[in-house]
Amino acid sequence: MPSIKDVAAEAKVSLSTVSKVLNDRSDANISVATRDRVRLAANRIGYHPSALARGLAGKRMNTIGVVMAYSQASVTSDPYLGPCLDGILDYSKQHQQKVTLFLEGDWSNAIDNMPIYGDGHSDGLLIIIPRTNSAFVRFLHDRHPRLPFVLVGESDEATPFACVDLDNIRAGYESTKHLTELGHRRIAVFCGNHDFSSNAQRLQGYCQALKEAGLPFDENLIFSGEYHPEWGARNAHLLMNCFLPKERPTAIFCLCDAIAVGAIEALRGQGISVPQEISVIGNDDIPQATKLGLTTQRQSIRRIGVQAAEVLFERVRNLVEPGHRRLLSPELIVRSSTAPNTSL
Repeated sequence: MPSIKDVAAEAKVSLSTVSKVLNDRSDANISVATRDRVRLAANRIGYHPSALARGLAGKRMNTIGVVMAYSQASVTSDPYLGPCLDGILDYSKQHQQKVTLFLEGDWSNAIDNMPIYGDGHSDGLLIIIPRTNSAFVRFLHDRHPRLPFVLVGESDEATPFACVDLDNIRAGYESTKHLTELGHRRIAVFCGNHDFSSNAQRLQGYCQALKEAGLPFDENLIFSGEYHPEWGARNAHLLMNCFLPKERPTAIFCLCDAIAVGAIEALRGQGISVPQEISVIGNDDIPQATKLGLTTQRQSIRRIGVQAAEVLFERVRNLVEPGHRRLLSPELIVRSSTAPNTSL
């Protein structure tokens, strides 16, 4: 494959001149005729600049990287990752950006592979739902301080990095307020993964709504778990066993729809009527929510992907600050899984 030395020999100029011409150095004192001669020589011998060399030289590659840790069978069918990727790809296509996908088994693997993220092939990175207990983001910033990146689905207020996410505090607040306005006074919470910032944020919104309604916080109504239907079912069984019928919560706030799906199926399996005996609300508005009649907070995950790509595009061009935060508002979708509390 032809090299820069071959171009210099063909054009009968120095290596320095070839480098300045091919890198479009406008500050170089090189005549138009010489520039044309170098470019024609490069075309004649079929020389193309190395993508890696361009990246390391600080030239834009018109390529963004997408980093995620995922161990299940399918990424595209995942209720969050699939729509998020669709949004990223849609925006990138419209703005003539290529996309490189970095798929890690877990975030510790991502730390081990740290050198590849700053190798010059990508102008910036989108980091999708990094765990709050992972050191990956901090390591990335320390190792590649000039590489722009945006956190997607992660908006811990303590982080100084750019992020795009649902306004999880508002989602938790609006969900709980919906239940209190229906007359519910004992509202259980089925939590998700503790190492996602959304879990703590939605709980914070729950607490705000309770306080506004003049209701006490009861830690016995908080059930730990993960963002998975299995945990909704498990905690539904636990709730039924922990409380006498007169002491049971009359509503459950599930921190995601997947948890709500498991909870409703388990409750109905035990002969509990939803919403006549227990109301259930979720968060996300996944396709299954419509079939189940689940009241939920809708977040447009595809739009989050679009907005994340846009923010990264702006970060690469220094149009927004490194700590830029963009939080999207949820939309309450009321269906048949919530109803007024009839036990009052």
